[in-house]
Order: sequence, then C-alpha cells, then structure tokens
Amino acid sequence: MKKVIRIAAALSLAVPLMSASMVSAAPAPAAHDYNKEIQVNQFRPHGGDKAEVEGFFAEFVKNIANPKEVEKLLAADSQTRAAVQEYLAGLSQFKEVKVVEAKVEKLYTVADYDAFTNYRAIAKFKYLGYTKDNKIIEKTDYIGMAKLGKEATDWKLWGLVWQDSGIDVSDVKLFQLEKPAKGEEICVITTDAGVIKLRLFPDKAPKAVQNFKELSQKGFYNERLFHRVINDFMIQIGGKEETPEENETIFGGAFEDEFNRDLFHFRGAISMGNEGPNSNTNHFFIVQSPKVDQQYLDLSALPLNAEAKYQEIGGRAYLDNRHTVFGQVFEGMEAVDKIAAQETDENGLPLKDAIRILKIEFVKYE
Repeated sequence: MKKVIRIAAALSLAVPLMSASMVSAAPAPAAHDYNKEIQVNQFRPHGGDKAEVEGFFAEFVKNIANPKEVEKLLAADSQTRAAVQEYLAGLSQFKEVKVVEAKVEKLYTVADYDAFTNYRAIAKFKYLGYTKDNKIIEKTDYIGMAKLGKEATDWKLWGLVWQDSGIDVSDVKLFQLEKPAKGEEICVITTDAGVIKLRLFPDKAPKAVQNFKELSQKGFYNERLFHRVINDFMIQIGGKEETPEENETIFGGAFEDEFNRDLFHFRGAISMGNEGPNSNTNHFFIVQSPKVDQQYLDLSALPLNAEAKYQEIGGRAYLDNRHTVFGQVFEGMEAVDKIAAQETDENGLPLKDAIRILKIEFVKYE
C-alpha cells in the first residue's frame, strides 16, 4: 500500500523551493484560503470539463522546466502557494514526466464569487516520473483547481489536496513466466482432469515451497478434492476444514507471508491460501482467471511490464502482497480450466464428481 502525505505534511518535504529569480516579480495578491470556501452546488463533470482539465495538465507537464510559464497556471492569491511551489520543484527533478490520467474527480461552485470565478475542481493527477538514474516513479496526486479571471477555460492550480509518496514501477524480469531450464526440478501434479506441471521458486518463497514440497512427499494432498472452485478465478485445495489437518504444516503451525517484487498472481500462479496476514498453512490455489479486472489494475502500482503482462494473459492483481506466490504452471492449464469449469454450489464446492489430486511428484525437467 502506498504511503500518503497529506497537505499539512507537504510543507516539510525536503525539496528546494524555486528561487526568487525563478518566479514573477509582480506583487502577490492578498492570500486566500481556498480550503475554507463554502460549497454551493456540485456538478457531474461533462466532456468539456474533461477536455479542459486534460489540457491544463498537458500544459502543466510541458512547462515543468519553465518556471515562468508554470507561474501562469497558478492561482496567485492561494494561501498554500508555497507548498505548491515546493511540489513543482519536486516535479522538476524528473528528467521526464508522463501523464497517465488527468480527470475531474469533483466539480462544484462556491459562495461569494461571480459566475466567472466561482467554479472549483478537485482533479486526479496520475503520472510517471522518469529519474536520472533510470527509475520510473508512479504517483497519484489530487490537485485543487479554480476557474479564475474572465476566460471560460482559465483554470488555475490553487493547492494540493492529497499526494502520495510515489512507488517505483520500473520494469522487473518476469522470470516467473519463463520455461524451466534443463535439469531444473519441477513439480508434476496428476489429477482426475489431467496433469499440471509447475515451476517452484524456493529462492523467493523458501518456506512456502518447503512446506508444499514436504507435505506433498508424504502424500498429504493425495486423493484430496479441489474443494473450492470458482470459474474465471481460481481452484483451491488443502486440509479439511474444522479438523486438525486444516492447519497442518511442517513448521508445527501457521507461517509468515513471503512477498516480493518479482512474483505476481498471473494466470497460472500457485499461491498460498490464508485467513489474513501470516496465517499460511497447507491450503494453496492456482489462479485460473483468463482476464484481469482493469479497475483493480488501475489501483495497483505495478512494474509497468507486469501490468502489461496482466492485461495480456490475465490474473488477479489485487491478490499481490496479500497472498504468497511460490510457483507457476508452465504446462497443463487445460486441466486447471477443466477443474474450474465444474458445476458448484454457492460456496464453490463441486456438486458431483469433484476432481482430486491423485499424486504429486518432483522430477528433473528434460
């Protein structure tokens, strides 16, 4: 989850202010507190509002390195102007800024202004900042805007409503989806529906892999049913609920999560079932979803190539950093799809002829 910095904290950011020589020498109007304005009406933004805000931020980003031009886009009387200038100085440290999304989240009018100057907006500003050391930082900030002057599209930025601290979304190596190397140990799960072949990642999730492997070698999963099956989501298996075996592990109890930046809940990922943080036992599931929920993807700050891969092959991005991925199917997804296609009750329990795991083996890939 992203850390957040609210506007009160923004004043203390360790970012240099623009020097006096970089800003207009004209005397500033009396300071106005836009935060304390009284809202009169709220409107649903239409296409024109969308175009105006997108145009504003396009101009804003284009001129980040040109303080005199940026000054023209700021509300001169804003009481939070100093904080806005700090924010701009921070943006100017990027060698490039690309707008991902700029849209009106809220549009309203305020009291005590004439019809030309009473419109206000809260705009979502999501962007990618490219650093000099070749990192890509994704941030989503919410900007306060005001229509000032006599021009219909004369939007000005008056302050920061909310901003996050940013997260590195630089590309990572998606080794999870690579074929196994010759001689690499793989896992072969034989089911009533066919054979599923997996790569495991002990370097990234050592406890999850060790637990799965040792339980499998002693036959724990043999003859067990996939007891929770949700088509276009996942198939799950593990110890029978409300029995001692439900929470059985090789460690004598639940073990901690093993999250990392390199593994994702793509279609075919094998991941630990849990009941909350650090509650892993013997339940695991295989992600079967052939599509990705774009709404959740938009809310996730992922490496850009991982986000593109989700869109390409499917999966469940919202499970990342909630469940531990410890393997990936590289062959046999047709068997996973067949298991997922079973008729079930409202709890995902197959109604008849539930599919079982017959055996699990660990062999060298040839």
